[in-house]
Amino acid sequence: MPEVRLAAGALLALACSLPSFAAGERELFAAHCASCHNDKAPVSDFRIGALGEHPEPATLPLWTKSLTFVQTKYMPPPQTSNLSAEDRRRLVSYLSEGVRGYERRGAGSSKLAPRRLNNREIANGLRDVLEIEDVGTHHPLANLLGDTLEEGFDTDAEALAVSQFHLEQYIEAFRKVIDATILTGPRPKTRRYQVAAADMFMNSLSQRGGEGRNNRTPESIEFLDPRQSVYFTNFAAAPDTGRYRIKIRATGVDRGIYDAAATGIYHDDPIRLRVHLGDRVKMFDLLDNEVTEIELDEWIAAGTRLELSYPTDGLRFRGNSNFKFQFAIGHDYIKRTDPELYAAVLREKLPQAPARTAKSPGHWSHWTDNWQGARPRLLSAEIEGPLYESWPPKRQIALLGAEPVAEHAAAILRPIAERAWRRSVQEDELEPIARLVQTRAQKGGGTEHVEALKEGVVAILASPSFLLVNPGVGHPSDRFATKLALFVGSTIPDQDFRATVADDRLESFDAVRAEIQRRLGQQEADAFLSQFPYSWLELDQISFMAPDPDRFPLYSRKNLSEDMINEALRFFRHIVENNLPVPELLAADYSFINADLAQVYGVDDVPQDSKLRKYTFADGRRGGLLGMGAFLTSTADSLSTSPIHRAVFVMEKLLGIRPAPPPGDVEITEPDVRQAKTIKEILAAHASEPTCASCHRTIDPYGYAFENFDPVGVWREAYTSQIERRPPRARLLKILAEDKRRAAEGLPPVPRPWENEPIPVDSAAQFPDGSEYQDIVDYRRLLANDENRDRFVRCFITKLLTYANGAEPENDAELDKILARSAENDYRIVDTIAAVVHSPPFREE
Repeated sequence: MPEVRLAAGALLALACSLPSFAAGERELFAAHCASCHNDKAPVSDFRIGALGEHPEPATLPLWTKSLTFVQTKYMPPPQTSNLSAEDRRRLVSYLSEGVRGYERRGAGSSKLAPRRLNNREIANGLRDVLEIEDVGTHHPLANLLGDTLEEGFDTDAEALAVSQFHLEQYIEAFRKVIDATILTGPRPKTRRYQVAAADMFMNSLSQRGGEGRNNRTPESIEFLDPRQSVYFTNFAAAPDTGRYRIKIRATGVDRGIYDAAATGIYHDDPIRLRVHLGDRVKMFDLLDNEVTEIELDEWIAAGTRLELSYPTDGLRFRGNSNFKFQFAIGHDYIKRTDPELYAAVLREKLPQAPARTAKSPGHWSHWTDNWQGARPRLLSAEIEGPLYESWPPKRQIALLGAEPVAEHAAAILRPIAERAWRRSVQEDELEPIARLVQTRAQKGGGTEHVEALKEGVVAILASPSFLLVNPGVGHPSDRFATKLALFVGSTIPDQDFRATVADDRLESFDAVRAEIQRRLGQQEADAFLSQFPYSWLELDQISFMAPDPDRFPLYSRKNLSEDMINEALRFFRHIVENNLPVPELLAADYSFINADLAQVYGVDDVPQDSKLRKYTFADGRRGGLLGMGAFLTSTADSLSTSPIHRAVFVMEKLLGIRPAPPPGDVEITEPDVRQAKTIKEILAAHASEPTCASCHRTIDPYGYAFENFDPVGVWREAYTSQIERRPPRARLLKILAEDKRRAAEGLPPVPRPWENEPIPVDSAAQFPDGSEYQDIVDYRRLLANDENRDRFVRCFITKLLTYANGAEPENDAELDKILARSAENDYRIVDTIAAVVHSPPFREE
């Protein structure tokens, strides 16, 4: 809503064409909004007249968006408008009263749409319905379609519909899980497998096949290339489903021999071994030069392959990051420390080497037998199984009984159905499934009865009562129990929790807060602590346009994206577990970093290992979400930064402001940016175009402060890359064409200021409300003021409800109440989460 510059007659004409607002507000809208948002050529396709006299279901989003824009001074922009503070307050009051009136009339109490459980919830729900450790080691859910994300969330109702194809895939997956849980036929024979080093096979990454490069002796085999895995030739896969006892003898060798700067492996990091049992992965630290006995007792599905790997993000620093180039580190070390061995290797290797490498003593291929990098050494293994305490197994007896028969199908299946359907189950509800079971069991025999009951379990799981979260269906206490269990644990509620809710023990705010604190203390909220921030901050997008590996080698060669994601998750967990104020997510002067992140963040007083530890930054530039690599990298391009991307992230994810999209049908004339030296000057040129001005003037200031951070998040005082300074490709092509014309006339080429000396970063700007900042320190201070604090907490509340409900909340009055409850409790995050859970938008759907 940029300022209107109209003659008196035109102003009167516009005012008369507006809806019948109160007279004063009608004049304000006409004077400050209507020239851009009129009927003839409305900017961003928004017309003031479309608001109508009061909100209706179709126009409510326009009213709420207009309210947000006027409240945040996003519109009309203060730089181009003379709207006084009092007049802005009048507009806010008018729009707010319209929205609140709509909500008071009950028009805003729209019910949420049903949604299906997402794949995370399906996996956890199956685990808890069948009372097993997980869905199995045989990738039983691999056939399911991936969930569609909406602004990072996998709980969006519109994206979680159910099709016939979905149902077919669910049934196939459910059968795989149940087949590995409920066993029939003769009891499999228990076997013992002794695995010597000779029985261990290391896969090859070479297209020519064969076993991968390794150090092997009759007693051991060692990992060299960390991308490879070890399998057991005499235990290729579990022959039967059951419990297996696995013992692995291994040790870590040569930790700390080579320089950590050369290998990328810190001397203080333990050497680890990773054990893969299908979908299930276990990690173990190995003792140095001392045998470690790893023992596992696991329920494994038939066909599961046991695999061992060496987890490290090092050993990729040389060449193109292919491990083979790391062997040259051995050359460097031996040449420096053992001249006799160095000469002996060359005497042995060079005469046999191909001509292309014979003249290169340092070539990696000569030194493969002399590798002394940190690595696991595997000695032997022993596997015993399958083992059962009884037949049928105890877990199966607990589920179906010792001797289940189809005639009792309803009684056998009722506890399973009540867990799956999250409510009490009536006798007649199970009759169709019981008849199905009995029909399938007519062939007779105990095995047939169990197989028939398995199909009954599949039918229970394939029903809408399991697959759908259906607001408005069933008892309110069961719906609330289901919703809270999914919100906190991404799973279904157990019987005890349903009883707690049914007995009205979670009716007060204090009781809800105590329940959330209990779950946090008993590690029952880990799903929320990891999934909510991952979704809210869209951490899955961190490498969508990953930093260029040539210009930013540390990012790709040390898997920095994983460290950055884990930093964000660890920081969020710290805030919640200590019940700190929500604004500390932005205002904190600390984060959790390791030695790799320390290199990015420019600090050197951290332990030299990979463990994340709390670190307080002294310069005011970092700390909290805004200083994290996860944010700075995901909002940059591969070779350069983007103030707009970073601005939009802050506005949408942190402040709840949705900037207007660029006009879709307006041809934007590209401005002349030949003399522009920085991205700020390029954007300023765009802002000079009338069709771009209103958006750029209000969006760009939210992103300029981050220009001191490069695409990985490293601090910079100047632009040093030509790519970061050069104009867009279209302009470059025009410049090249101009050069050709000038050359024909004997003239010098077009000046290229981006090829000059490094250009200082200008990170100063002015927010739409007129407040100014000079750098990121000022910017962070402004975001911490009372107005932005409440805006951030309100946005956080909105994201919590979006995650919980599968839709963005529309009732502004209820959001205000939750914000007020949060403020009463000093904005503490657990109290704020409890206020969300206790609110009508969560309880009443």
